[in-house]
Amino acid sequence: MPTPVLLLLGDSQIHDYLTKLLQENHYFPLLVHDSHELIESLKEKRADIILIDCGAVTLHGIRLIPKIKVSCPRCRIIIFCDKEHLCDKAHRELIKEILNIGVYACILTPYKDWEILSLISHCPK
Repeated sequence: MPTPVLLLLGDSQIHDYLTKLLQENHYFPLLVHDSHELIESLKEKRADIILIDCGAVTLHGIRLIPKIKVSCPRCRIIIFCDKEHLCDKAHRELIKEILNIGVYACILTPYKDWEILSLISHCPK
């Protein structure tokens, strides 16, 4: 059984890229459309790895991360962020706050396949 990975992504390009990369490497990406669907999937124990982009965090709020950690303490959360967003002070503060909450990793553009796969492969299966 391939390792399931939940995706909550606001950017369709990131979604397409990650879906293709994960499928090619025998992972099973499950796209969720909102924070409620994500939390429900975690309650059903559908994944241990969650990939979220900073757009989704902005849309659903920073409180999404603690909700994930309560619903699934063992889950690894990996955040994807466009390096260009770091020019914005508010966005930098958002990323800083996310990291302080305790996400597993934050990956900045340009995304490298090996970097993503390495982080995912170190997560429990």
